[in-house]
Amino acid sequence: MNIDYCLRGTAKGNKVRFFISSTKNLVEEARLNHNLSTLATAALGRTLTATAMMGIDLKGKDTISIAFKGDGVLGSVIAKSNSSGEVKGYVDNPEVDLPLKNNGKIDVSSGIGFGTLYITKDMGLKQPYVGSVPIVSGEIGEDITEYYYSSEQTLSAVGLGVLIDIDYTVKSSGGFILQIMPGAESEIGFELDDKVQKLPPLSTYLIDNKPEDLLEYFFEDDFKLLEKKVIKFKCQCSKSNFEKALITLGKSELEMLAHDEEIEVVCQFCNKKYIFKNDELIELVKLI
Repeated sequence: MNIDYCLRGTAKGNKVRFFISSTKNLVEEARLNHNLSTLATAALGRTLTATAMMGIDLKGKDTISIAFKGDGVLGSVIAKSNSSGEVKGYVDNPEVDLPLKNNGKIDVSSGIGFGTLYITKDMGLKQPYVGSVPIVSGEIGEDITEYYYSSEQTLSAVGLGVLIDIDYTVKSSGGFILQIMPGAESEIGFELDDKVQKLPPLSTYLIDNKPEDLLEYFFEDDFKLLEKKVIKFKCQCSKSNFEKALITLGKSELEMLAHDEEIEVVCQFCNKKYIFKNDELIELVKLI
């Protein structure tokens, strides 16, 4: 099985920086974990891919999360990643679907709807940085492009693609983020925009091509590769973490839960289930 990864580097004499990724396995694992519909796979897959690439730019234990909170049938679409290439995410309504658009493409924009895109960076400070912009299209890539421009004043091109096979598995998935650095000549932006416009649908392109091929397409040999980072679906949930969460419910709430023989707690990010027996809940009550 091929490994998912992201290429990070600079190009055009350090006047452009890039993130280019392949995420087929990441998105397929998310699909299986959450029993995602075709619509949810495409929406969450694009969001996971974008979050993974943005996470590669972090340092140490910093994390980043992307949350699309729209009025579409999917509800919220949320992904979180770190600098180690570990990504997780979920959709409020994972099994809903919509008819394909007239051009045969998955109607992600209607699934997301209109609302707000939140991007949160937790860099270990007292308060995380939270940026937000209105959802402009619900296509994910266009919305993140708008976020970069409005919140970070960075000219960017964000491409994201997920292709679903006839058996509903993920056939290809990946993306790119190209960013023009301050002081770069406008011609560089025009040149890259032209190449982005002429690129075949990304999900189709990635069936037979790798991130390295896309890198060469955009920059030929005028680039500096700084890092090739493995990307994987990974959740840090544990029974111990859920014990701490249960304690925060308070004594009376925990005592009510302890009336049952056992309770089941499900991690929303990876769908893993944890069972707490009656005696375990009673012990937690004693800790309060």
